[in-house]
Amino acid sequence: MVQMETQLQSIFEEVVESHEQCIQWIVKFIHGQHSPKRISFLYDCLAMAVETGLLPPRMVCESLINSDTLEWERTQLWALTFKLVRKIIGGVDYKGVRDLLKVILEKTLTIPNTVSSAVVQQLLAAREHKQRCPVLEDQLVDLVVYAMERSETEEKFDDGGTSQLLWQHLSSQLIFFVLFQFASFPHMVLSLHQKFIPVPDINKPQSTHAFAMTCIWIHLNRKAQNDNSKLQIPIPHSLKLHHEFLQQSLRNKSLQMNDYKIALLCNAYSTNSECFTLPMGALVETIYGNGIMRIPLPGTSCLASGSITPLPMNLLDSLTVHAKMSLIHSIATRVIKLAHAKSSVALAPALVETYSRLLVYMEIESLGIKGFISQLLPTVFKSHAWGILHTLLEMFSYRMHHIQPHYRVQLLSHLHTLAAVAQTNQNQLHLCVESTALRLITALGSSEVQPQFTRFLSDPKTVLSAESEELNRALILTLARATHVTVTVSRGYSSLQCAALIAAFFKQNNVPQESRFNLKKNVEEEYRKWKSMTNENDIITHFSAQRSPPLFLCLLWKMLLETDHINQIGYRVLERIGARALVVHVRTFADFLVYEFSTSAGGQQLNKCIEILNDMVWKYNIVTLDRLILCLAMRSHEGNEAQVCYFIIQLLLLKPNDFRNRVSDFVKENSPEHWLQNDWHTKHMNYHKEPYWIVLHDRIVSVISSPSLTSETEWVGYPFRLFDFTACHQSYSEMSCSYTLALAHAVWHHSSIGQLSLIPKFLTEVLLPIVKTEFQLLYVYHLVGPFLQRFQQERTRCMIEIGVAFYDMLLNVDQCSTHLNYMDPICDFLYHMKYMFTGDSVKEQVEKLICNLKPALKLRLRFITHISKMEPAAVPPHAINSGSPAPQSNQVPVSLPVTQ
Repeated sequence: MVQMETQLQSIFEEVVESHEQCIQWIVKFIHGQHSPKRISFLYDCLAMAVETGLLPPRMVCESLINSDTLEWERTQLWALTFKLVRKIIGGVDYKGVRDLLKVILEKTLTIPNTVSSAVVQQLLAAREHKQRCPVLEDQLVDLVVYAMERSETEEKFDDGGTSQLLWQHLSSQLIFFVLFQFASFPHMVLSLHQKFIPVPDINKPQSTHAFAMTCIWIHLNRKAQNDNSKLQIPIPHSLKLHHEFLQQSLRNKSLQMNDYKIALLCNAYSTNSECFTLPMGALVETIYGNGIMRIPLPGTSCLASGSITPLPMNLLDSLTVHAKMSLIHSIATRVIKLAHAKSSVALAPALVETYSRLLVYMEIESLGIKGFISQLLPTVFKSHAWGILHTLLEMFSYRMHHIQPHYRVQLLSHLHTLAAVAQTNQNQLHLCVESTALRLITALGSSEVQPQFTRFLSDPKTVLSAESEELNRALILTLARATHVTVTVSRGYSSLQCAALIAAFFKQNNVPQESRFNLKKNVEEEYRKWKSMTNENDIITHFSAQRSPPLFLCLLWKMLLETDHINQIGYRVLERIGARALVVHVRTFADFLVYEFSTSAGGQQLNKCIEILNDMVWKYNIVTLDRLILCLAMRSHEGNEAQVCYFIIQLLLLKPNDFRNRVSDFVKENSPEHWLQNDWHTKHMNYHKEPYWIVLHDRIVSVISSPSLTSETEWVGYPFRLFDFTACHQSYSEMSCSYTLALAHAVWHHSSIGQLSLIPKFLTEVLLPIVKTEFQLLYVYHLVGPFLQRFQQERTRCMIEIGVAFYDMLLNVDQCSTHLNYMDPICDFLYHMKYMFTGDSVKEQVEKLICNLKPALKLRLRFITHISKMEPAAVPPHAINSGSPAPQSNQVPVSLPVTQ
């Protein structure tokens, strides 16, 4: 269509000197077409030619209305003609409009008084001669089509709604006219046949339903060909348009993802490997990426394949079972291949999201969730592809909410085996395995527990953890909940009886806990050893040894109480202990916390305790919040100690702002309906880098608000030396301005464009209100200037926002200052930005800002927006040459480099 439009435009331009002949030829060509879509498109092209000035509107209107082929019976041509006339007649002068109206009135007189009168006349003649009435048949067929359309679009009601009444009326009329031979039913069927099954709008998912009959015919025909069957039949007439559309689409080798054409081709040719490769390859390439592009993930030096947009659920819903099975098989094969290759590049976010969406379809269970658990996970595990394994487990935890219980129990058994492997003794992977197992256990419904776990009575070790006391307790509590809900109802047990059974079980299988006195004594003794030992290797060996008491987290707690910081040796001890052994330390620490808070005097001491505990979680990353809370919740405390335990949990979650802020920030940007999100990865990244951005942004704000940049008397030298990191570093000046500038450049230089896209918001919402001095403005220009080219190439919208923010800041500074000493370097930089990056894209926004500047600045920036030159008399004579008093002004770089 676009190519045809371009060709028509070139035709219009070539024959611009013979408009009248050209228009008459075009009208004749349009009226000779039979395709409704083509006719509508050509009318649109004619309107475009008038709107762009290629054709005069009066001549177009006259040619259309005076055409001999414009007849009222051709309803589409008639309607489109007068619709176009109404659209373009505004460009015709008064006399021309008067003449056109005269012709239009004459044309309307050709319409009979009522169409029905012609039908009545034919009916009377048919009655006398017992002949069929073709006009009546056409009217009935149109009414049938209208009734069908009403049935599809009308809301469903118990009584059928108005469409039901229409069908009843129509059926009675149809029976009457057919019975008395006014209408021929076979002729009507043939007429309906020609009107039915047009090519639907492939931008809508319902189009795949409309094509279903054609796709089935293609599969049956393919099967007949393969079997050399004699039952092969030609394509039915009603399906020809659909079939031709699919054949034409298949010849297009560059398929796009902006409609449902790919889904249609996959559905139609999934049993034909020659044709199926093209559409399935397009789907696969969309979620795999091109194999070259990489994107960052949260963490240090974590990269993934570059595709981030998953296939939408509407598209997946539109695929047939066979097409879904082919797609999920391709994804699983790809993951296994990457696992065998031990690739350091993580799975593409688009692949992970699409795979998790496919796994919920029960109709592809054999290749879906069953293959995931019985084939994919074991293969990835055997290949020691720990990064992929971590991703798959998180996918199961946070994406797959409705999995049949026997698959959950099967995966739980796999995870217990996995937890014992030495390679999983890594913090993140160990926590991921444990949290996935915990979710599997707690997600079991009460009615699902008994039938699933009965199979493991002979070998309970398969569902019990050899490593985690907490998981086993969670399993027992889940069994208790199921027993309470199901057994008490079916067998008449009381809640007290069930509680007594559980209490008896824990009494028989209780884990011994150290007394409060002994625990306190041992912690004090170990802490004395820590302070007395001086050799680093001896300290690490002693406190990380397996035979040492699991008290090291208690020692770090005391260390923070006394010194407010943690020695680096402490982190080395934690690394040597390892993730699996550290769990025992967390349990002991949980008991120790209960004893500490129980003896706390309250008030300031309590606040100090919770502040230190919060720092251990969020600031020093010694223990994760979920691991600590799980241990606290699963300890065997009774009475007051149990209350203290849950009081600590409450304080951890509610008192400090850290946890609440993270939750509110996450909920604010994300929806629980993740299957409807196509920008999950972008929001995920924006949420996780944020802590780093906040620290850096706070530091930048601190520097910009410092006296060095807010007071002219604080710094009397040349300001560009103040921003030169290399010069300051070599002279041991250690100016915070240059060091923060270098730090920001280092961080942003290694950031993705998604992360950099937060800078415009930082400029407008945080820095703009506080930038009041010339030095602050120059500092901001130095800060962001080196990244303008990247914004211009990768995020034009951000480039425009930054450009406008620079002028807003300049207006602030100009209004707050009596005189600008570095006016010329500032203007040079703004001209450089215009001619290299923004062009006239910010012209409208900045013109009014420049008009509000003082005369000297306004004069220098008059070419930014090409506003009329200032009258020389309007500018004070001293202002023209007062912008660059510094003798070193010729050293100012116009293109700001990244600080080295």
